[in-house]
Amino acid sequence: MRTFTSLILLFLFSATVLIAQKPQKRVFLSPKSNITTAEIAEGFSKYCPNIVLTQNEAKADYVLEAAEKVSANEGTTSRHWHFTLMNLDGDVLMATHPELHFGNKFKHHFEAVCKFVNK
Repeated sequence: MRTFTSLILLFLFSATVLIAQKPQKRVFLSPKSNITTAEIAEGFSKYCPNIVLTQNEAKADYVLEAAEKVSANEGTTSRHWHFTLMNLDGDVLMATHPELHFGNKFKHHFEAVCKFVNK
């Protein structure tokens, strides 16, 4: 009886995990992007693991243009990131605000895209 109860609990736990997983979405990084594929892939793996970058535009669900502007002022370098998410027809679906970043605080760009894609 104890084994049977353990199997039931294992089944329920597995079913809950499967239901909680979000379907995978594929994003093609636009050739206009000037942020590396590695940086974008790392961000999505940390903050939105169901989004996968693909090099195959035909298999993509969305296109992402990821732009970075670097500015320097009195010896301090600043990075500004801006994401634009588009459908495969090129229509802009959403964009993130190009904010000033210190260090590696780009989390909200990934979270904004994740929230839009998973709604």
